[in-house]
Amino acid sequence: MLNVNDFTVGILAGGKATRMNNQDKGLIEINGQPLIENLLRKIDKHTSNIIINANRNISLYEKYNFPVVCDKLDNYQGPLSGIYSMLGFISTDFLITLPCDCPNFKWVVINTMIDKANIKTDEIYIAHNNIRSQPVFMLIPKAKINSLHQYLSNGDRKIDVWYKNNKHKYVYFDKTVNYFENINTIEQLNEYNKE
Repeated sequence: MLNVNDFTVGILAGGKATRMNNQDKGLIEINGQPLIENLLRKIDKHTSNIIINANRNISLYEKYNFPVVCDKLDNYQGPLSGIYSMLGFISTDFLITLPCDCPNFKWVVINTMIDKANIKTDEIYIAHNNIRSQPVFMLIPKAKINSLHQYLSNGDRKIDVWYKNNKHKYVYFDKTVNYFENINTIEQLNEYNKE
């Protein structure tokens, strides 16, 4: 099992959000609170090893007093670009990635993942809700940065193809949990704001 000093939590907020009229997802509000703030509130009571991957509105993200890491690759090349950039930034041995748009996230997700891994692991751990994998919820050894660099250099971007080309394990959660629900459309956002 890893302890809290072995990993950094990296929040992915660097996407283009084309299905949400290109809004900056992390700053979209649910019931008056930005999504990034909702997520940070659930994490920062457990660890201060937090970084945010963002590609716009940098000064707004910096107000949360955690390092903000921009993609090293231009033109919004997907979550793997953000993950690669964060792996290059962290000083811990592991990175745990979370999307910024998961309003129902609970720390138990991270607790369960670190419970499965040990400090010497060279495997990637991916959350799975017993319906499908949830690959933006991942525990990645920093040593995987070279594998990811090579994959991105070849022009590849699919997250599931990359992790399947590496040693990996799934961390299973009950299919009834809503931890992994995310907001991709204006309609979904409106539904959450009705609650």
